[in-house]
Amino acid sequence: MSNKIIKSCMALAIAVMMLTATVLADPAQSTVDWEKGVVRATGLAAGNSKTKNKGLQRAQAKRAARMDAQRNLAEAVEGVQVSSESSMKDLMLEYDIVKTRVDATIKGMSEIDSRYYDDGTCEILLEMPLFGQNKSVAEAAFLPARNQPKVPFPQPTSTSIKIDVDTAVGGVVSNGYTGLVVDCSGLGLEAVMSPVIQNNNNQPIYGVENLDIDKVIEMGMASYANSADDSISQERAGNNPLVVKAVKVNGIIKGNPVLSVADADKVLIANQSDMFLDECAVVFVK
Repeated sequence: MSNKIIKSCMALAIAVMMLTATVLADPAQSTVDWEKGVVRATGLAAGNSKTKNKGLQRAQAKRAARMDAQRNLAEAVEGVQVSSESSMKDLMLEYDIVKTRVDATIKGMSEIDSRYYDDGTCEILLEMPLFGQNKSVAEAAFLPARNQPKVPFPQPTSTSIKIDVDTAVGGVVSNGYTGLVVDCSGLGLEAVMSPVIQNNNNQPIYGVENLDIDKVIEMGMASYANSADDSISQERAGNNPLVVKAVKVNGIIKGNPVLSVADADKVLIANQSDMFLDECAVVFVK
């Protein structure tokens, strides 16, 4: 038998397996977990109950469950907000390279868990990291940004802002800040991959264009925490963060914290020496 005929038979067998498998509804098919930095999706399917070969029935169920999980994962990834104005779905429609990378990553994704049930169904869990240099949502989302030049952080609007000074090196104040915590509690902040911190005059002071894109892909621009003192905040912003309170949040999706002009200047002045913004050592308290 020729290789061509063998391949045709294999393709036909796979098609039959899929036609004889039943995809079942799952009320919790997918979720985006910003705290843990993953997108998860489950797939659930049953093999053909009339199939006498139990091994074949399990294979039918597993293949159908994997395809169901891939569909659910793709839908979840499309819904991830990249910025306060656009989602992954928008990027995938605009840039073929983003869609191609997402599709290829999902198809090659290894299952986190799989299990068979007594009723002949199989359940598969797939998980895609939001950030990281290998098979993450960010790796695809920020592909277009690789062609953009890095922009310096803006200068503070005022030089008379007072902050508690421990040391001054070369005329630049330093308080040894290890990070920035922006308290957005009660303002309805939404999680996005590419947030922008603005001052109350709508001037951006922190955005993806100010950062090393590889660092953004690896760790994200900010973490989202429930308080300034929880483990997420301490891990990201360190033990001596500069803490400021947002006055509001902006954007179609409310993903951009807005600071008073004075607080925004305080952040920019402190960053000139401590460079916590450059390290993406930023936490938003929701």
